[in-house]
Amino acid sequence: MTRKKLLLVFNPKSGKGEFVDNLFAVVNRFTKSGFEVTTYPTQAKGDAVDMILRRAGDFDYLVCSGGDGTLSEAINALMQLESHPIFGYIPSGTTNDFANSLGLPLGVLQAAESICTGDVFPMDVGRFGDRYFAYVAAFGLFTDVSYDTSQGMKNIFGQAAYILEGAKRLANIKTFRCSVHIEDEEIIDDFILGMAANSTSIGGFHLFADDRINLDDGKFEVLLIRNSKNFIDTQNIIASLLNNEVYTESVVRYRATRMEVLSRVDIPWSLDGEFGGRRREVLIENCQKAVNIIVPEGSAAQLSASNNEAPVQG
Repeated sequence: MTRKKLLLVFNPKSGKGEFVDNLFAVVNRFTKSGFEVTTYPTQAKGDAVDMILRRAGDFDYLVCSGGDGTLSEAINALMQLESHPIFGYIPSGTTNDFANSLGLPLGVLQAAESICTGDVFPMDVGRFGDRYFAYVAAFGLFTDVSYDTSQGMKNIFGQAAYILEGAKRLANIKTFRCSVHIEDEEIIDDFILGMAANSTSIGGFHLFADDRINLDDGKFEVLLIRNSKNFIDTQNIIASLLNNEVYTESVVRYRATRMEVLSRVDIPWSLDGEFGGRRREVLIENCQKAVNIIVPEGSAAQLSASNNEAPVQG
């Protein structure tokens, strides 16, 4: 029997070490399913990108395990390869927005089992200038929380660590004067938050109704929050947004294939929860069905179903 070659790249420091504790069981499960497994523990930031670019072209499958940083590196490396191996992801982060959106199991052994038995789903990937992201590009309020929160805090408090860190931002909310071009429309205003997402949740919060999200339709869910007149209004806007309630006129939503953001000052961006650099101009585009990822058996059709074709705006 010809064995399929699988490259397993993992961050040994991610989460609480659950993946490392189960490494033998994961490799054994893959081997029993007919894979020839090569493992590689990352040694530093950027190591996953280097390894995948050098070696993944020789493999049929690439499986990575880690948090947002490892995921982001894997996606960026995959998008630079001429031929993409089939991608599998074993989440070991804190909020696991990407995994939840795709319905991936959060347990290590369950996720490995799903990779062995699951279906291939062609998912959208975002292009951010010369970089890529799996599920969100964002600027403004709370978007720096994920990369400013220490791993120790994440290990102890889980998602609550983000809430504690995010609470510090409320006393000093920054605004960004931007010209935002979405499809053929231009919006010029002061914003406290902006994002292009391909996910059912961001930071563990469901900011979009689940039935509006299609992960292979070539479109992002765009969310912009204008600066309000006073602090109380801002608090109410944030509270309603996190509770997925009726949005006010300060909240603008679109479904779009591209978004361009222009500013006179450098804006710090977050890509998949990691620092994405500071830019005055950025073009965000959707790369439809760019990566073939393994999802639980029987779920691929559900993920690509279009339940809401009406345009989202306002």
